[in-house]
Amino acid sequence: MPEGITREWVETAAENRDEDEKLFSMVRNAFQRKIDVGVHVPTYPQFRDMIGQFLDIIKDEKNCYEPYVLKEENAKILELEIIDEVAKQYREETGKTLEVRVCIAGPIDLYLQAFGATGYVDAYHILALDIEDFIKQAFVAAKNFKIKVIALDEPSLGINDRIQFSDANIISALTVASTYARKQGADVEIHLHSPLKYKLVCETPINVIGFEYAATPSYLNLLDKKVLEDSNTYVRLGVSRTDISSLVGIINENYGVNVWKEKEYMQKIVTDLETPDVVKKRLETAYSILGDRIKYASPDCGLAFWPDQELAFKLLENTAKGINKFNAEKEKREE
Repeated sequence: MPEGITREWVETAAENRDEDEKLFSMVRNAFQRKIDVGVHVPTYPQFRDMIGQFLDIIKDEKNCYEPYVLKEENAKILELEIIDEVAKQYREETGKTLEVRVCIAGPIDLYLQAFGATGYVDAYHILALDIEDFIKQAFVAAKNFKIKVIALDEPSLGINDRIQFSDANIISALTVASTYARKQGADVEIHLHSPLKYKLVCETPINVIGFEYAATPSYLNLLDKKVLEDSNTYVRLGVSRTDISSLVGIINENYGVNVWKEKEYMQKIVTDLETPDVVKKRLETAYSILGDRIKYASPDCGLAFWPDQELAFKLLENTAKGINKFNAEKEKREE
């Protein structure tokens, strides 16, 4: 979050729409800075609760034909309307159309928040249809930018034992939620925290599996490159760490300080630990195993909890530089 602004303020401003100027300015600034630090396919800035942002709309009776059955025209992501102005300016200045990643809560995580552990298959399927509506409206909102990736956020899949649905139910819901975007020519990514259930995802139209590799390199061992190739599935790797508490712990140990009190040491996270060269090295290791199955690379999930925006943008910049270095060297080798 920008300094002095709380998540609660953003939630209220987005719901009441009584401080649009301040809200729009904050979202546009963050989005512009993502572009400025070198992110190739920026995600719209998510300052709201990832699940609540969608579930609040779905649970509001005036947005639905019947409980949870959303009217498509109400399935809007406000942030996409806000960033369109930045995309328009980008096109005017560069002559290119900006490619954007659109993140939407996935059916399992929406379901767990709405209904808990009880397995109502019909309700689960309805939520998958609601997600499809959000995706359709996202393409309507993309007047001055191109949606390159739709990312379904499903961190619970593979790590939450409360999920009551069969594999067939999960495949069906993910198929419903991803088919429209694939027909529009976009990549559909599923954002997992652990790739434990990746084979199940390979049975759906989803063609990119994203997971947090930087903090947990052993996740790479769970993947079989042949399974990915046979299903024409790619991966999105987290190549820079965002687990801020662990990173602070390393700096504390290295320098014998308490970073939370001696904040000037916080910079060491991006000058000593998560540097472009470290990012490049991680990517090289992963590439030696997965090769061209790697389609996207990014920071791990978790930047929302960083102490300030400046440090977060510096990590984004380091990540972009590391990826660019890797790509440049790869191209040289292939010449």
